Amino acid sequence: MRYTPNDIRGATFSKRLRGVDESELQVFLGSLADQVEQQERELATVRERLLQLERELERYRSLDQGLRDTLLEVKTTSEGARETARKEAELILREAELRAEQVMAKGRDERRALGRDLETLRDRRDSFVRRIRHLLEQQLELVELLSTTEVAGEDVPDGNAKEDSRGGSAADF
Repeated sequence: MRYTPNDIRGATFSKRLRGVDESELQVFLGSLADQVEQQERELATVRERLLQLERELERYRSLDQGLRDTLLEVKTTSEGARETARKEAELILREAELRAEQVMAKGRDERRALGRDLETLRDRRDSFVRRIRHLLEQQLELVELLSTTEVAGEDVPDGNAKEDSRGGSAADF
């Protein structure tokens, strides 16, 4: 059975012969009651402080869990961002490689086209040179013919010579 300070102060005992001194007993019980009362107050204070500390501990645990959740989320987000950045970099690299290949292919095509154009121009030049050479050879033959005709003293008009619009013949040139 648990006794309160009031139980101790109000306790009565039966009287017997050769019993204890009543006044000493009352002083002792009063002192004992005061000590129990002091300990109950201290216990109540300690219990209140314990409750306060438990609430504070729960708040810290909640904060701790919140921080852990936040850290986990940050870690997950940063890993996701890193992975996204890596994939984006790979995509950019692949696109750059594709563009570079396209530019190279276009350059090769243009080089081939320029090569064909150059070959066509060379062919045209060679044809032009042949025609000019042929024309010059004809003109030389005509000059030789005219010079041999004048040397012989003959002024024989060539039957192939045609008159131009100014009244002269082609041989006059």
